Amino acid sequence: MDASQFSQINTTISVKERELITPEQFEKLLQAPDPESLVLLLQTSSYHLSAADLEDLNLIERQLTSGLAREYAWAFVESPDRDIVSLFALRYVYHNIKVFFKARATKQELKHLLIPIGSESLEALEHLISTFSSDNFPEFMVDELAMIWAEYEDYKDIRVLEIGTDLAYFKHLKRLANQIELESEVFSQAISLMIDFYNVITVQRALSQEKPQSFMMQLLSDEGSLPAKDFIGLVQTGDLISWFNQINPDSFNTAFASFEEKMRQGSISAVDLEYLYDLVQFQLLDPAKYTAEGPLVLARYLLCREFEVKNLRLLLSAISNQLPLELVKERMRPIYGQ
Repeated sequence: MDASQFSQINTTISVKERELITPEQFEKLLQAPDPESLVLLLQTSSYHLSAADLEDLNLIERQLTSGLAREYAWAFVESPDRDIVSLFALRYVYHNIKVFFKARATKQELKHLLIPIGSESLEALEHLISTFSSDNFPEFMVDELAMIWAEYEDYKDIRVLEIGTDLAYFKHLKRLANQIELESEVFSQAISLMIDFYNVITVQRALSQEKPQSFMMQLLSDEGSLPAKDFIGLVQTGDLISWFNQINPDSFNTAFASFEEKMRQGSISAVDLEYLYDLVQFQLLDPAKYTAEGPLVLARYLLCREFEVKNLRLLLSAISNQLPLELVKERMRPIYGQ
């Protein structure tokens, strides 16, 4: 596979990017005096919400998820390499696996929790969890999920399903890192960031809740840049900055300065780390705006779509709950065109 195979989809992306909400449009949304004005402003976007929708967070979430699902469905059809799309979509697949696992274990109807994003249909995924056989999913995935279910059968503990599925997701991500041929260094770095930040955030949360080390070790992935136990030590000793200096894709970027200072002071929170993760991934993929060839253009576009939905979710839920919009501005992820 060579970079020229992405020429057609990248041309389409250059058109689709015009549908993304710009910083100026987000500012207008923040300043909208009433729901009707918000609805009018959103008419030119990919998310068509009514004034009634804005009063119901579940309806808002459904519309935002539907918009995102359409983008992923398009990308899976058009991308010359579906692994590029799976880099972002795989977390939804494993979320759905958790839902199907829990539904099978508890005999409950949980389909309202499913997110229709993935390389294969929800029906194919449900069949996989029901039979542990599939013509649609890779054999390693089938075997891994069968092992998780077998362990659950031994212990009858739902946490076995939750933890096992999370760790299977990171193993799958690591396989993707080895499969992607073009721009493999960037994508390997993106996947390493996903796993490392998950580990750091998990430890940060567990320590704030005074959980023991044995509890943390169950949750952490060994697929990151360091052994799982090393992440516990870094957070406990307040030495996250040494880890961040190693994985930072742009050590000269001043956008990270406030987070780096918090790491040095030992005051960085899990919420800070979640924001920093998004910022680092954006800085890693944003240089793709200077090229018209190769897979990074698609990766950057999907990341921008993810952030757009996060920002709209944040904005619309704040309005629904009558929260200060200054808080929204502080927490917004990078916007396309910034």
